[in-house]
Amino acid sequence: MLYTSIHHLLGVGILDWVAQLPPVGFGMRVLMLSDIHGNADALRVVLESAGKWDAVWLLGDFVDYGPEPHVVIDIIRDLRPDALVMGNHDNAVAFDTDCRCAQEIHELSEYTRREVSLKLLSREQIEWLKTLPKTVEIILDGRRHYIVHGSPRNPLYGYVKPDLQPAELRLSLTPSMVALRPKPVEADVVAVGHTHVPMSITVDGIKVVNPGSCGQPRDGDPRASYAIYNTEVGSVEIRRVWYDIERVARKIGELKLEDRYSKWLTAILRAGKVQPP
Repeated sequence: MLYTSIHHLLGVGILDWVAQLPPVGFGMRVLMLSDIHGNADALRVVLESAGKWDAVWLLGDFVDYGPEPHVVIDIIRDLRPDALVMGNHDNAVAFDTDCRCAQEIHELSEYTRREVSLKLLSREQIEWLKTLPKTVEIILDGRRHYIVHGSPRNPLYGYVKPDLQPAELRLSLTPSMVALRPKPVEADVVAVGHTHVPMSITVDGIKVVNPGSCGQPRDGDPRASYAIYNTEVGSVEIRRVWYDIERVARKIGELKLEDRYSKWLTAILRAGKVQPP
């Protein structure tokens, strides 16, 4: 785990750190999570379900929508993730700006940011959100990895979807917002989030992985979604796990939000897709 950030070494003896390294030549199991959105119950179940992992990558959007953004941030900081990036909702909370999310969900996003995230997060947690990078690049087992919430072209707001035309896909993987012609990022694996839909596709030899949404799936399956990535063979396993959705619904009710928004939030969780208000 030679790429591990220096903060992993602080307070840990070098011999202890070396002892924690995975065996050379056996690859690493990387837990990928994205779009937790204040759903601490879903996050806890995923962490229990995932089994043993060697590294954890968090692909952004820890806040908004769900009832416990402050708890989610505490959990992920305790995890000491090996890579994490800022999502558009994290950016919106951190810098008091628009999330620029999909129109059909924008109103709900704005409401929960104002009435949930900004009321429950501490000032220190908001300051922490400001420090998150937009992209992370890692080399593991000879493979180059590019980690981002949206897309290499637009780290916060871009979408990488399998139903895009080939030229659009290649342009979304181009790390420049002004490029007119696609020139995909120099990477073997690109890990993205943002769409709330799990995906594993290959574009021009680049494996593009989206673990789906842990806290608010939108592909019609309400189970929490995550991915296990094996760095040695380059395999990706998308996994789904049930969590107690009704428990989260009760927590939303305890926030005493306007009835319209409380019902809207719980309908999305139960259906596993965006519902009209």
